[in-house]
Amino acid sequence: MQVTSLPLREGVIVNCANAQWRIVWIEGFDRVLAERVVDNRREYLSIADLKVVEWPANPPAQTADVETSPPISPATSTYAVRLKQRQLRVQPVEHDLSDAQKQASVSTSDEFQFAQTVLAAPRQDRRKLIAEMAERFGYSTPSAYRRLKILQQSNSADALHRSVRADVGVKRLPKEVFGLIDEYLRKYRFVETPKSMREVTELLNGKCRELGLSEISQSTIYNIEQRTPLKNRLQLQGRKNQVRDQYRPKAGHLPGNDYPLAIVQVDHTPCQICFVDEIDRQPIGDAWLTIVIDTYSRMILGYYVTFEAPSTLSTGMALAHAFLPKEKYLRDLGVSGEWPCWGFPDLIHVDNGGDLNGRMMHGARRKYRFNIRNRPVGGPNFGGHVESAFRTFMFEIKSLPGTKFSNPTERAEYDSEGRAVMTLAEFDRLFADFLVNDYHLDEHSGDGMNKMTPLQRWRKGIFEGDVMPPRGLPERPIEELSLRLSLMPFEMRTVRQGQVKILGEEYYSGALTLLSDSIDLTKPLSDRKFEVRYDPRNISKIWLYDDSTSAYIEVPFADLRKSPISKWENDARKRRRGNPAEEFKEERYQSKIRRLEMVEESVKKTKQTRREIEKATRRERTALVQPPPAPKPSVGTQVKKQGLDPTRLARLKSLVREAPVPNDILEGIHKDDT
Repeated sequence: MQVTSLPLREGVIVNCANAQWRIVWIEGFDRVLAERVVDNRREYLSIADLKVVEWPANPPAQTADVETSPPISPATSTYAVRLKQRQLRVQPVEHDLSDAQKQASVSTSDEFQFAQTVLAAPRQDRRKLIAEMAERFGYSTPSAYRRLKILQQSNSADALHRSVRADVGVKRLPKEVFGLIDEYLRKYRFVETPKSMREVTELLNGKCRELGLSEISQSTIYNIEQRTPLKNRLQLQGRKNQVRDQYRPKAGHLPGNDYPLAIVQVDHTPCQICFVDEIDRQPIGDAWLTIVIDTYSRMILGYYVTFEAPSTLSTGMALAHAFLPKEKYLRDLGVSGEWPCWGFPDLIHVDNGGDLNGRMMHGARRKYRFNIRNRPVGGPNFGGHVESAFRTFMFEIKSLPGTKFSNPTERAEYDSEGRAVMTLAEFDRLFADFLVNDYHLDEHSGDGMNKMTPLQRWRKGIFEGDVMPPRGLPERPIEELSLRLSLMPFEMRTVRQGQVKILGEEYYSGALTLLSDSIDLTKPLSDRKFEVRYDPRNISKIWLYDDSTSAYIEVPFADLRKSPISKWENDARKRRRGNPAEEFKEERYQSKIRRLEMVEESVKKTKQTRREIEKATRRERTALVQPPPAPKPSVGTQVKKQGLDPTRLARLKSLVREAPVPNDILEGIHKDDT
């Protein structure tokens, strides 16, 4: 009998010091009271010294009042061989079982426990227990003996289930049919554009009818297909990315992730909660969350929540929050706690999105001396730290009123909009409190964390060191406005007469007048452009960066009567205003078509005329009899032009009044004469 455990309960026979003892009473975790089988002597035995009793394969003959085993016969010997060859059926996990299977599993567990009691009982008491076992679980007494023998061979509850067929895996199909199935699977299933199993079955059965073979069921073909490993099937179907994602080893350590602020990750996710507005408390939809996480300590360095889709603004605001100290921020929110994170990282790990790897990010990279690295395409595991944090946050958000859960199936009949109660500002305060007083103080089991909290590992890396020597306190940013502006969206624009045109608006400042006067207009246009930053939430002001002073110049609207407005509202206003010129769009189009037709007609006429002239010239040049040359007019025969009649000329002169000559011209003439 294969023994996997030592049963510890009253009545069980155990071995101790080469003697058999029956457990009478269990005192605790250290020792039990037992009596020796041979002389009923009782002693306290240490549980650590107890062993399993190894019963002999052929027990000695029993007395008449003791249950005897059936005599050994050839049939019994064959049955014993079959028991040794019996293969246990592995049961699925509990959540994959149906209700009937779960009930059968519970019944099997009860039977296994009762059978253990029968096997541990004295042999003189087994007859009664075996009869009770057969009656309780609904089979005959011989069946009870057989099931006990099964448990003696394999001491597991799974052994009481129906075993695996002895001929499992044996090919029972004819060799030619099996080869035909393999051929059709390679031809129609293991290709980049596989056919459905139903189509393959119809094609295969049609071929079998042609060859005079029996038709094959679809389940048989499916089972034969499953013998090919899934990885090989995906490779044959050309799904290289799926094979790489599912089978590529993902274990290991993120290179260079050995101290705080060595590598940080930035990413966005929807909040999956419906918010309400500040005034009427009416549902207005969900928001987006952008976080910056330190991969060494799992500290959340900064975040930003907005109703707008992920953009350069949300990325810049989250990074600015991560770089700056948090004391004033927590004080403004009214959140107590410690969030000692600030400073610039060595490397920012981002995906390949334009909002995370655009001009703004690279401009800030050059100014604050950090590097940017993209995740490998098709390698989501390289962003595992931020994705793991998102899963934790979304699990926390599911408990808030108005949550949208993960999918419609999980949400079911829950009315997210009807139960929404939280504004974006209230969520901002709640989320900050959750980070500072829960997430940063909860143990983590990731790579290198060793059950430490993010705050503990952050302190350890700063003051004590871990893989690397202690990093020390990072540099603390001082110019908050300059830092925030450097992480805002920007455009390159020229300055003319103290004005800048951007976002469809005009901006003016007296400080730009001197700057525009000093611009050398002979330089190329690209050398005369300035970096202009703007805040999409309020475009009433922009900031122009002056390279000569390394400072930003604040520039308001040129029209001071305009009120502050966001970029999105300004764009929506322009769309509502529309374009009045669109009314004549069709007339202008028809006019363009007509003009093109006029030009084409002129081209055709010109080509036709030139072609006719060329034809006439070629005919004259190739004719057998050349036409006589055109006569040239002689000199004597030329008609001379005659002048006007003197009488008529005098009459015309009398009709024209002479213009007076200016005095200065007359004086000049007199001087020249003298």
